[in-house]
Amino acid sequence: MSEEFIRAIELNEEELSEVTGGKSHTYIEGDDGKSNVRIGPGLQYKSLGVLHVGEDARFMGKTSVDDRGVPWYKVMWNGREAWVSSRYTCKVKY
Repeated sequence: MSEEFIRAIELNEEELSEVTGGKSHTYIEGDDGKSNVRIGPGLQYKSLGVLHVGEDARFMGKTSVDDRGVPWYKVMWNGREAWVSSRYTCKVKY
């Protein structure tokens, strides 16, 4: 496949949602069982629970970096907006 063809089919989140009628989403998936779900993007925020291995939460399209330089993902988890660290999670598309 040529590089031009690959570039031509890359879509950002908004374009992907438009093309698929909103049926394709990015999720954050727990990858080691230590993924605390927090009310804000950092360790100083209260934990709401744990995103377990194999569980996922819908990525809300926003990231934030804490004072240690660690990116956090804003997610929809158990019906509420929350944050998870990128250190213990990975992004996947469904």
